Amino acid sequence: MTDAEELLKNAATKAANILHMPLGDIDPTQLLRMYAVLYDMLGLPDDQERGDEQMIWWLNTHNNHLGFCPAERLTDEQSMSKIIGYLESMCYG
Repeated sequence: MTDAEELLKNAATKAANILHMPLGDIDPTQLLRMYAVLYDMLGLPDDQERGDEQMIWWLNTHNNHLGFCPAERLTDEQSMSKIIGYLESMCYG
C-alpha cells in the first residue's frame, strides 16, 4: 500500500468511526466525499457532538427522495453515487 492509499484509508476509517459504522467494503474516496457534504450540511462547529449525531441519524433513516436508507447501501457504487448527488444538490444546489 502506498503512503497516499494508507492516508486515504486512515481518513476514511476515521470518518466511518465518527459515523459509527465499519469501513468494510465501502469505497474510501466515496465515503469521504459523502462525509464532507454531510458535514457541510449537518456539522455544527459550535456543537460537534450534536452535528455527529445528526449525520448518524440521517444515514440510518429511510430517505423518501432516495427510496432507501443510505446506511444500507453504502457498499453499492450506484447507490453511493445517488446518495452523494442527492446530498450535493441539497447542500450546494
